[in-house]
Amino acid sequence: MTTRVSDSLLDSLLSLSEDERLEVIASLSPAEAERLLYDWHGLWARPDQLPPDWPWFVWLILAGRGWGKTRTGAECVREWAKRYAYVNLIGATADDARDIMIQGESGILAICPADERPRYMKSDRLLIWPNGARSLIFTADEPERLRGKQHEKLWADEIAAWRYEESWHQAMMGLRLGDSPQAVVTTTPRPIKIVRDLIADKRNHV
Repeated sequence: MTTRVSDSLLDSLLSLSEDERLEVIASLSPAEAERLLYDWHGLWARPDQLPPDWPWFVWLILAGRGWGKTRTGAECVREWAKRYAYVNLIGATADDARDIMIQGESGILAICPADERPRYMKSDRLLIWPNGARSLIFTADEPERLRGKQHEKLWADEIAAWRYEESWHQAMMGLRLGDSPQAVVTTTPRPIKIVRDLIADKRNHV
């Protein structure tokens, strides 16, 4: 299992000049370099791209293009899949789920190191993680397919572009497994009802 870069190494790198950092990085073994490349929580993420440090139900990320919404959602799924068996995904469309959330340049397959990368079963709409965790892949265009499905964790992408609000309601009814059901929602802002309701929901605030 890929481990996070040690705090001492991070502190050392951050204290160096750019030239000195490049020299240190060039001296790393392939395994050490990989740890740096994939250490989202310790090295690459901004503070606002890390989950809130208080108990939350829905983490709503409203941001424009270039903020890093997809990477943040994918990293949430990567981290959750280490501890939870049912970490599911909902895209605005089937193409979006495949091309952005899973196969995109900031999607799940791209941000996972080889020993954490799930197997993508396209025809089954499924990710199977190395530890046996499973991620079902849904599209908001098919709210009926979400009926009766249960989740421990969810990543819902571009909810402001979903055609059917019913998809969200079905997903929320199934978000009830495990010790801490949670959903991360990544979306471009739009002043529509579903977004306003998420902002107003007291479960999503301190």
